[in-house]
Amino acid sequence: MSKVKKLRKSIKYSLILGFIRLILLIVKILPWDWTSYFCEQLGITAFYLIKKERLKTIRNLTIAYDKEKSEAEIYHMAKEVYKNLGRSAAELAIKLDVDDKETFFKNVEVEGKEHADKAFARGKGIINIVPHLGCWEAASKAYTLLGFSAGAVAKPLKNERLNNWVMKKRVFSDFKILPRGSTYKAILQFLKQNNSLGMLIDQDTSVKGVFVDFYGKPAYTPIGAAMLALDADATSFVASYVRTKGNNYKFIFGEPMEVIRTGDRKEELQINTERFHRAAEEHIKKYPTQWVWMHERWKTTPEMIEQREREKQELRRKRREEKMKKGTN
Repeated sequence: MSKVKKLRKSIKYSLILGFIRLILLIVKILPWDWTSYFCEQLGITAFYLIKKERLKTIRNLTIAYDKEKSEAEIYHMAKEVYKNLGRSAAELAIKLDVDDKETFFKNVEVEGKEHADKAFARGKGIINIVPHLGCWEAASKAYTLLGFSAGAVAKPLKNERLNNWVMKKRVFSDFKILPRGSTYKAILQFLKQNNSLGMLIDQDTSVKGVFVDFYGKPAYTPIGAAMLALDADATSFVASYVRTKGNNYKFIFGEPMEVIRTGDRKEELQINTERFHRAAEEHIKKYPTQWVWMHERWKTTPEMIEQREREKQELRRKRREEKMKKGTN
């Protein structure tokens, strides 16, 4: 990378970090309701200014709701998505430095805590399925302030200064960051110590996955949560941190799910991934304008996976032929 490019990136991340710190300073000065309203207006501004993301949001909402909603209703939903993102950003900024349980939950209702109590009492660890819904980034702190030990696997940010700042904000009492690249054995051991591991499986990523139904259409979904739940015999449930009205939120624990076993590993991964994702989808459908509809959830198709597999097989075939040629020489 050239020195000029490095300098540009350094300036870019410095500006991002400076902007974040400015917003947090504003948050500390303004009343909570004002902060939420201010960030909601920022969300609306982003909706109008960032055309590419606005069109993706409308397109994906149309895929999901074209049989139920008119164009005008879908447009309104898309706008609400950005308003809620702004509100959620405010909620996260407000709660980042709040470590007192009473203060944290003064605008947050807790629903279904008994499900988490039951799951922890089993003693086999928890897979905490967290959808990209509402103020999902604040869920980890809410979780620990309720007395539960938890952690998550996090990918380091490219900029060291920004990464260090974010990691510092994410690490707090009874919450552990497992760096991306941690061995499967280490993550499994963390679960077996009866900790909860937060996992987000409602996006299309490059990791190994299977297709599950999402709004009636195949969506490529990571199998990591199902794999860990099977290997640790852990309990799983969905936990979501959603806005209800105004500046009020609800932290919802879903029904506990034990793994289903059939004796066929591939089938077990498919079945349990489907169950976990279906439970997350139920939360999304209750609060549809609080999900990240600008994400290309249906980007990967079955045809693309088949093509990748053919390419892998072809590559393996060529490698075998090369080895055979070397062996005969």
